[in-house]
Amino acid sequence: MQSPPVADELQVSAEGLRMQGGWCEAVGGKLAGNTAPTTTGPSWLASAAGVGVSNAQIAAAGIRCTFRVQATATKLAAAATSYAEQEVESAARFRTLDTPKVC
Repeated sequence: MQSPPVADELQVSAEGLRMQGGWCEAVGGKLAGNTAPTTTGPSWLASAAGVGVSNAQIAAAGIRCTFRVQATATKLAAAATSYAEQEVESAARFRTLDTPKVC
């Protein structure tokens, strides 16, 4: 899964932040569904034990990565809400500045 395309210049919108957050949420879901393969074969094999240790480390790294991506999705959603609130507040401030003056 690839990240949505990025423009040459930064353009921020609440919808764009929500879209990126949704993408992160989808990636987090896919990561959460990944599991290390189980070892088959005699447990007395040293190579099987090594594979088991490696799988445990990979699984732990996958869990950390999943949490990080999901946290990013949450932060992007919060940023989108904050951005939208600031846009409303800024627009209200601009409207108060645009009062016609009669001389």
